[in-house]
Amino acid sequence: MSKLMLIATAIVLIALSFHTTPVVAQPTLAEIQRMYEMATTTDPDIERFLPRWRIQEADLKIKIAQYFKLEGYSVKDNDSIVVTATFPKPNATPGTSDQDLLSIRVGPNAVLSGTQQIKIGLGEAIYNQILDRSYAHTVIEPAIPATGLVSDRIGNVMQPANARQFVAISAFRQAVQLGTSGVRLEHWLGNDEIGYHFWSSGQGKGLISYPIIPLQDADLRSKGVPDILTVQLGAAYRMSFGTPTDKFLGGIISPRLLNGAIGTKAVARMDFRVPAETNDFGVSINTEIPFNKMDGGEVANMNDGSIVFANREKYTGPGARSGDEVDVAYFLRTVAQGNVFWETWLNDYEHFFRISLGASYQEVAKGAMAFLDKSEVLQPIVNQKQRDAESPAGIKYIGLVHPSEVQDWVFAKIEYLNQSGFPFGASVQLANRNLLVTGFIPVIPNWLFIEAKYSTPLLRDAPAPWEQKTFFMISPILRFKID
Repeated sequence: MSKLMLIATAIVLIALSFHTTPVVAQPTLAEIQRMYEMATTTDPDIERFLPRWRIQEADLKIKIAQYFKLEGYSVKDNDSIVVTATFPKPNATPGTSDQDLLSIRVGPNAVLSGTQQIKIGLGEAIYNQILDRSYAHTVIEPAIPATGLVSDRIGNVMQPANARQFVAISAFRQAVQLGTSGVRLEHWLGNDEIGYHFWSSGQGKGLISYPIIPLQDADLRSKGVPDILTVQLGAAYRMSFGTPTDKFLGGIISPRLLNGAIGTKAVARMDFRVPAETNDFGVSINTEIPFNKMDGGEVANMNDGSIVFANREKYTGPGARSGDEVDVAYFLRTVAQGNVFWETWLNDYEHFFRISLGASYQEVAKGAMAFLDKSEVLQPIVNQKQRDAESPAGIKYIGLVHPSEVQDWVFAKIEYLNQSGFPFGASVQLANRNLLVTGFIPVIPNWLFIEAKYSTPLLRDAPAPWEQKTFFMISPILRFKID
């Protein structure tokens, strides 16, 4: 457990020492009015609240593009042209325009800002033509400014909706958000996606989570709507604790019978939501690929007790004799999953539902306890005489267990989350022919939660040799929004 505590402590220290840049709070309508009245240029973050439209008239687009070309910008006649204007003037003189142009953006980089600069650059005639809008154009709906203080919904207890610094700690997972970039460092125990939570998979992993396409609407973020595209990259390692002989939490939590892969694994996860008002449809992919395929004699530390030999099987390998048996350890190797999901929010984002369907692949390598023979080659220990005389020196690969029936491939999950002032959630998942049920409730809303997870093999006569018949774990979740 010392390794877990060191990792969690390091993550927290990194977050507290990380320099962040200031965050501009979502402005109110009155603040936006003052901003554009005082500014000579407009900020893209402010423009999204103002009246905007996209010019579709080909002749007008050519005229505007020509100006930017003469100014040295690399633009094309068919580039998107977005116009930003002021709010309509409530007491405009009859016969005059009730708006002014603030900026014209062509493509990703070319911009002309300021009312006077636009008039000088394009001329009064084109300026008035653009403002008149008697041509083909598409209106861009403005973002809705904040009308007051809005408390954030709990969309995910392990991450904030809107915060510059954030830390969440539980026995299952620890997370730290680094500043305003949206980057999070995360450390996970177990493989919930295949029904092996906490230490039952024998594996932990460290991940860097980054929103490739973040959700820009702060109002939707405060309601718990996730980012459009998030990618997580990292590595998985084999745990050294949780064995039947481990005194930590002994007699309280069932020991693990499965080992993580010998050597590290590359981990990659991706969640993509089709851009929409609520991002209600998407695709999720999860992969874990070991660097060591364990296809020969594997040297491991056999003296620290971290490898669990969960079964004794009949030996059928080279030179096998009647009655030969080997002590077998099981190692979680490749994990690959893909699913599509549909999610929705009800009652002004108070109730969240998500349904996921897909396929799951997981494989477990079998290794026999082995000793070094006179040729310094690992050989399996197959009888009592060898067990008495030889010192275990490593693992001899003897086979692989992977999906062989339709049920082994099925992945299905239903999630519910109440995002009100008393947030709680629950989920039921079937994967790897394991049923996983999770849930959490608040003790001190937004600060302290209690989370429980229960798993049991399903659709089979008996658990696999590396599985417990039932595995239950409960843990507090501590959340800290630093600023």
